[in-house]
Amino acid sequence: MKCLVTGAGGFIGSYLVERLLREGAEVTASGRRAGSGDAAGGALRWVTGDIREAGFVEELVRRSEPEVIFHLAAQSFPVTAWREPENTCAVNVVGTVNLLEAVRRLGRRCRVVVAGSSAEYAPPSERVPIGEDARREPSGIYGMSKVLAEDAAAVLAERHGLEVVYVRPFFLIGPRKEGDVCSDFARGVVRVERGDAEVLEVGDTSVVRDFLDVRDGVEGMLAAAFKGTAGVAYNICSGSGVSLREVLEIYLGLARVGVEVRVDEKRLRPLDEPWKVGDPARLRALGWRARRALPETLAEILEYWRGREGRA
Repeated sequence: MKCLVTGAGGFIGSYLVERLLREGAEVTASGRRAGSGDAAGGALRWVTGDIREAGFVEELVRRSEPEVIFHLAAQSFPVTAWREPENTCAVNVVGTVNLLEAVRRLGRRCRVVVAGSSAEYAPPSERVPIGEDARREPSGIYGMSKVLAEDAAAVLAERHGLEVVYVRPFFLIGPRKEGDVCSDFARGVVRVERGDAEVLEVGDTSVVRDFLDVRDGVEGMLAAAFKGTAGVAYNICSGSGVSLREVLEIYLGLARVGVEVRVDEKRLRPLDEPWKVGDPARLRALGWRARRALPETLAEILEYWRGREGRA
């Protein structure tokens, strides 16, 4: 099986590449910078370039001859999206158009998995898990760009008979991720353990999110890719909500020393999405199930940062 993964150097992309290689797939991994992967059991070729450049994308598709494309390349940081809206749309929207146009021009008969985001959904008015048919009305530039990318892909797929499946990850977590709340909590605990900080400062811990181990998320993407229906979107999520307070309590229970927690007023800000949980019913109908419990994943994240901070 020949697979092309764009955005392969990112958090999710790196795990996806490793998973495909373990299955013996021939993988072309694309990103702005070359990354690394476990090449055991498969063949890995890295290609660096800019998804915004149509010529690069067409040559990438031509040379990789993919049977399945996983399109993960994106500018995925919401804060950066507000600061750089033009570039965010160029990467997320134009990049998606470039990829599908390359598939069309080259006449490739392949399935394309386009990665969207839970940021596409409107903030829920009631605490009911969000299904794929829920209203899409994003509250930020990043979510808007993902809506536009999906809609552009749907128009091109309908017009040219392309086989496109859509996945919408919620809050995928795991070792190697940086800048999310689960990693920030873990790093804070490690700093206290090492004596580099006296307290762990936090913001609003009443926020509820749908956390899912990235490896379960990758399995969900594979299920959508190989068992899903073209033209259909699939939520990649656990279906369960967990408050940041619960996450914090798990970390405190794993800490090697007593950790004092202090609310930092500067971290408290109004949120338009205090509660966001997805409904993975479509994915479960394909036979997918989440396998990793949240405490297990959080323990692995903590051990990862113990190793990182120790090397630093």
